[in-house]
Amino acid sequence: MVEARLLTICLIALASIAWGQDAPALTLALDRDSVGVGEPLVLNLISDESLAGGQRWQWPALSAGDSLPQGWEVLSVSDIDSSASPVLDAGLRRQQQVVVVAWDTGMKVLEPLSLTDSGAVAASTDAVLLEVGLAALETNAAPKPMQGFKPYGFTWWERIRGLLPYIIGALLLALLAKRLYKRWRNREVHVAEDIPSPAPEVPAHITALAMLRALETDQPWNTGRGKEAQATLSEAVRLHLQGSLGVKALERTTDELAQTLLSAPVRGMDPSERQWVVQVLQHSDLVKFAKQDMDGDAHLRVIRESIQWVERTIPHSEGDTSDTTENEGHDG
Repeated sequence: MVEARLLTICLIALASIAWGQDAPALTLALDRDSVGVGEPLVLNLISDESLAGGQRWQWPALSAGDSLPQGWEVLSVSDIDSSASPVLDAGLRRQQQVVVVAWDTGMKVLEPLSLTDSGAVAASTDAVLLEVGLAALETNAAPKPMQGFKPYGFTWWERIRGLLPYIIGALLLALLAKRLYKRWRNREVHVAEDIPSPAPEVPAHITALAMLRALETDQPWNTGRGKEAQATLSEAVRLHLQGSLGVKALERTTDELAQTLLSAPVRGMDPSERQWVVQVLQHSDLVKFAKQDMDGDAHLRVIRESIQWVERTIPHSEGDTSDTTENEGHDG
């Protein structure tokens, strides 16, 4: 009995050894340990299978377009390459390259792939954990030393050449500012020299008296210039009215001026004088426009009366020169 039991144990051990030698091995190799979103990842499937007993195992069925667990998508699958196994005396090595991609970030697992025998798993790869990021991580993320660095120094000429545009620009600005300053200074002097000194204003009564006394001396009516004499007389009277007595007279017709003088009092003039001025201007218009004539004595008499009227109504202060009629509301 004891010998029978020992024999049975030996047979079972030999069978287990023989079966272990015939069991295949399947490994998965990756070209990197991290990958970016949408970046291809290459998987290498490698199997070592014993040829003893003529047993064959089913290779994982993968094709482009398939989806793996954890969101991996198969992009391409190469043909299976067969060769002699370097680790088995009588064995076969099969290899296949699979390219996958992931579209989500995070830690993802490549679940095991298996060789099967009539539906039973004969060998499987190990599960692999990878990080899928926005960009692939380097295997060694430590800073790399600088390659080919060579210290370089600038010469004085190179430094000056780099500053030449700024130096030239500063010189041009200085020259322009100097020129503009000179022009401004010369213009200031020129303007000051060109400004004439204000001439003193001649009072209106002085100008009117000069015009009337010139008529009294020249007596142009004796040479047929009676209209010219009356025109000068009318202008002198109007000038004194406006400049000395403040009555707008130079741009008004005789009728408009008569209405103003006779409708309201004028400071510095008696009512009789206002009536006299209106008569003088009306007789002057008759000579100028109606072609009426006056004898020499009449011309001389009215001119002398006008001189006396101007002398009587000369304003004695600045306040008097700005006197206006109380009926200026009729102006215009």
